[in-house]
Parts: sequence; C-alpha cells; structure tokens
Amino acid sequence: MRRRLAELDRLDAATVVAGPAWPAPLPTPYAVAPASRRRRLTALPLVVLVLTGGLLWVRTAATDQIDHVAAVIPVADGRPPVAPDSRPSRLLPQPVAPGGSGGYTFMAENTLGPAAYDPCRPLHLVVNGEAAPEGADGILREALSMISPAAGLQIVVDGPTDERASEQRPAVDRARYGNEWSPALIAWTTPQGDPRLEGETLGIGGSQAVADDSGRLRSVTGMVHLDGPDFALMLSRPRGHVDAVAVVAHELGHLLGLGHVDDPDQLMMARYEGQVGLGDGDRRGLARLADAPCAHGV
Repeated sequence: MRRRLAELDRLDAATVVAGPAWPAPLPTPYAVAPASRRRRLTALPLVVLVLTGGLLWVRTAATDQIDHVAAVIPVADGRPPVAPDSRPSRLLPQPVAPGGSGGYTFMAENTLGPAAYDPCRPLHLVVNGEAAPEGADGILREALSMISPAAGLQIVVDGPTDERASEQRPAVDRARYGNEWSPALIAWTTPQGDPRLEGETLGIGGSQAVADDSGRLRSVTGMVHLDGPDFALMLSRPRGHVDAVAVVAHELGHLLGLGHVDDPDQLMMARYEGQVGLGDGDRRGLARLADAPCAHGV
C-alpha cells in the first residue's frame, strides 16, 4: 500500500481590508515552493495570513489534490492583549540544528524570517475528539513529544473543546476562549466536517500569522484537522499506530510553520513513504523557526 503527501504549489489568496487605509493587495496566487523560487511575503502590519498544508493517504492510484489554501483575513476587533503566561525569555532551550544545510521549507516567510510561534510563551492546544479513533490521545501525545523539543516550543494541551473543524476559524473567539488568541485546534473530524478532507486527504494543518510592529510574521493560532474514519482504517493495519503518529507529527510540522520538501529522508516529504521520525532537514527547519525573539506586544 502506498501512502503519499501531495503538495500544491499554487495558493488561492483573497484580499480583505484590515484597516481603514489598506495600501495594496498581496500578489495572487502566492506560491509555496523551494526557497530558490519562493516569493517572499511583504511585511505589512495587522495582516493575518492563514496557511494550511495537508496530507494525502492514497489507498489506490496517486492523485493530485488541493491541500494548501491561503487567504488574507482581518483581525475583526484588533489584537487581544499580551497573554498572561508570556515570559521575558524562552521557555525551552534553543534546539541545536544538525550540521549541513537545507532539507526544509516554510509555509510563510519574509525578509525577517519565517512565520513562527513565540518561544517565550506556551502554545496552547485544545482537542475536539468527536470523530477520534481509539487511542487518539496517545497518538497526539507521541507526536507532540517528537515535535516539541525539536521546535524549542512548550506545547500544552489544555483539554477538550466543543469547537468543530471549520474552514473559517476566527483568530480570536471571545465567546469561547475569552479576549486572547484562540488556542490551536486539533479536530478529529470527517469530510462532512471539513470538505477539504474529501477523497484521499487524510489531514490538514496550518497556522494564522500576524505581522508585528517590526514586520516580523508571528504565528498566533492554528489548526490540525484529521480524518477520524481514515485514521481508524489506518490503525487497523500492521504498523498502523506508527504510521498514525508520523502523520500527526507531519501535520504538527505544518502547524508550526514547516512546508513540504522533496526529500524522502524528511518527515515533511510531500509523499509519506514510511518516515517515522524527524530527519536532519526537519530539525534544521524547526531550529530556524525556534530562532525568533520573544513576541512582546503580540
């Protein structure tokens, strides 16, 4: 049985006015491609970018499907106040990148670096397990234990939520989470819950980033949507648990800001061929994401 990840280079970008005097739209479409070909995003304050990358689990013939989408959305009522658990210095040690170079791409970056989460505050997750397969909590826990140290990021699972997967998730949901950035959502769902999971798409992951006052892109919240019934089928097969952990870790890589690569030694490879751990390129990319100053003021 062949499993593969498919990467879509062309992204649909929709422009929304983020304030009373927006200077110009972002170019459309925006392309996610190797660093030598990738267009760089212009650093513009108050703009939130939504980027997602998805996984295709091909049970029959390999097909190309849309698994990346991008749009520009507004922060409806301005930014929330700085989180109370924000600290003046990073919470986990800066990860040491393996020797060598390359082996990674980013979901979004500009001249100041890739869009990344603040290493000086925890990344909070909530989980909707409505369509979760048996053992889902353990799968997520193992995937987080793989990703968190390599990203130098403290990731905290706050607990369950009634928030369901949606293509239009607000960056700030005051009714549900209060006056702060929404925690990242891990949603075990179905293609009915998120039509982007139709066909062979097994999972989708990505984050929303806002440019700070300096123009640096700061990831502030995100989502991972996982096709629960397809995971249940995967788990019924030999090596199913190992594969499931790898798939979730891959989607968490998208959540943290990594894009696809064309390198079979990396977990972020655009085709899943049994990679069960992080490769050197994955670790170099995560170390780059971790190499960001504290996001004071965001």
